[in-house]
Amino acid sequence: MKITLIVPYFGSWPPWFYAFLLSCKWNPSVQWLFYTDCGTPRGAPENVRFVAGSLEGLSALASRKLGFAVNIAHGYKVCDLRPAFGRVFSDYLSGSDFWGHCDVDVIWGDIRGFIDDDILAQHDVISARKHNIAGHFTLYRNTEKMSGLYTLIEDFEARLRTDINYWLDERGMTPLVRVLENRGFARVYWPRFLLNFASPATERPSDLSGYSDGWCWKRGKLYDQTAGGGEIMYLHFMTWKDSLRQVDFSWPDEPESFRVSSTAILAGGECP
Repeated sequence: MKITLIVPYFGSWPPWFYAFLLSCKWNPSVQWLFYTDCGTPRGAPENVRFVAGSLEGLSALASRKLGFAVNIAHGYKVCDLRPAFGRVFSDYLSGSDFWGHCDVDVIWGDIRGFIDDDILAQHDVISARKHNIAGHFTLYRNTEKMSGLYTLIEDFEARLRTDINYWLDERGMTPLVRVLENRGFARVYWPRFLLNFASPATERPSDLSGYSDGWCWKRGKLYDQTAGGGEIMYLHFMTWKDSLRQVDFSWPDEPESFRVSSTAILAGGECP
């Protein structure tokens, strides 16, 4: 089954972006679609597509696809548009069985090792957070029904007309999906966390303290070497955006392994 993750991103690529792309490359059955004004990075893998766009262009595209005026005035406002990505980016989703959204402050492990074809076949919504929709990784089946769930969010149109961020990807969709699951309208997979630690070692994501080499990536697999331990689907380092400034490789370098901490991503190192 084909998965397409949609990422509008504006400004400049973060320091860790080559590590992000390398971890994407090792997930060949997953496609990423960037709608961006940052340009196409040199050596980007074939499963990551870059479409030129801007905040103004995204507002215009969304307004045309959704049939009402949309105001994406700043990057964080994109979170409110995420539930409608299936409609907004429908022209890019031909042949995709699932579409979804994710963040860029992420290093991917083996996505399909955690979300196999059986899980995809049996569910309509898949989230990496336990019993909650995750802005940093959620998938929706590419059908009219699932792509239209955003229309059930209270005041969705009015909220998309403003420049206020309501976090509709998580706060709007989580209670809605819970209701739809309970009513049998949507089959939802969110039994455990799939990030930052290996369940069932812990029941919540491991903290993102200043571990030295706390996570290790090797040939498409990612390992949590903190107290949680074990293989994980991805590391989401949302609190490290200001501290993680050093990455000691770029294209055409493709290290077989690298270590991740709160300040640096360094090639080499031992993984389990």
